Order: sequence, then structure tokens, then C-alpha cells
Amino acid sequence: MTHSLSLAAVRITLGNMHFYIPTSQVQRCVLAVPDTPEIQRFSHWLGLPDEPQRGMHLHLLVPASNVANGWYFWGELENVVLLQNEILPLPVILQQCCKLPGLRALVQDESLSPLLSWR
Repeated sequence: MTHSLSLAAVRITLGNMHFYIPTSQVQRCVLAVPDTPEIQRFSHWLGLPDEPQRGMHLHLLVPASNVANGWYFWGELENVVLLQNEILPLPVILQQCCKLPGLRALVQDESLSPLLSWR
């Protein structure tokens, strides 16, 4: 019997973009109150423009990221299992020049999406 490695993750969808975070690093995700000034927008923290206001308005806490109040975003969040062959190492050029916080690998889904991790 063969066992394949997998990673339980949370897929965050912002418009047409996907981001993945290991489930073990997510403390909670709840419905958020719009425009809460003490909670940073996930898209701004990533250095991206505002996401479209589609889906739910969510508040995500990931203590390992050292973002004390977490983030809020408009989008969708779902639990997924990533298989070993879906997780790709970062190319050297991305390791050297990418400024995306927490970027550790790429996930091959409909395109290539960032896997963020702080451990």
C-alpha cells in the first residue's frame, strides 16, 4: 500500500486569485464588519490592489504571520487537501526577488497560486 503526502490547507479566493495557507496556521475565520480600521486588508498586506467585493466579508487570524489583528477581505475561504504533486518548489528567481510575504511554494491549481506559510 502506498501513502502519498498531502497538506490540509485553506484556499482564499480574492476575485480570480487564489492563495493557500496551511490549516494548522489558521486560528479562525469569521464574518467581518466592513471597513474595520484596526484590521488590515489582506490584499493591501500582500501589496495588491483592492479585491472585488464578491463573496463574503471575512476576518482571518493567522498568528504565525505576526499580524496581531489578522486581515479582512472580500472573498471565499474553503478547506482543501493539497496533494504532494500539486505543491511546487519556488523557482530560484522567485526566491531571490519576490516580495510576497510568507511565500514558500506554488500550488498548481487552475494556474499557479502562492502557498503562504510562516513556519
